[in-house]
This record gives sequence, C-alpha cells and structure tokens, in this order.
Amino acid sequence: MAQESRGLGRLRRPLTNLEKIFYGTIVVTTVIVAITTIFLQTQMLQVERDLATLNSQVESKETEITEAKQRVNELSRYDRFQKLAYEQGMTVKNDNLVTAEKP
Repeated sequence: MAQESRGLGRLRRPLTNLEKIFYGTIVVTTVIVAITTIFLQTQMLQVERDLATLNSQVESKETEITEAKQRVNELSRYDRFQKLAYEQGMTVKNDNLVTAEKP
C-alpha cells in the first residue's frame, strides 16, 4: 500500500517551464486556427451572397436584352412596314425594303 501511494506521487509532478510553453503554444495555436476558420467562413458566405446578387443582376439584364431583341423583331416585321405604308398612302416595294443589322 505504501508503494502504491508513492507511485501516484511520482505521476503528479509540477510542470516544467518548457512543458508550460509547449502546452500554452498548443492552446494558442488552437484558438488562432478556430478564429481564422470562423473568419474565413464568414468571408466565404459574404462572397457567395455577393455572387448570388450579381447572378440575379445578370439574369435581369439578360431578360431585358431578350425583351429588346423581341421588340426589335416585332418592329421590323414585313406586315408592320406594309401596314404603316398603307396608313400613309404608300406602297411597299420589296426591292426597297431593307432591315438594318447591328454589326
């Protein structure tokens, strides 16, 4: 029994300065890694939010472009030219009818 109590006493020795520095470094490193991970995750979420905003703006502009192209196609139809000509008392000659294209 006396030997067992002496064995436990040997296991509980005070930490040396080198051990304190070692364990302290591990704790500080763990805290820094945790804070950095949280910071990077928040930055990534911000970038994803900005990307989603830009994608919605792009989709909106693409819709505007599609609508404008459709409007141009409607305005440049032969039937429309013919109707406008008859309303103003003119006739449409197919040889003179040209649709301009954007280069």
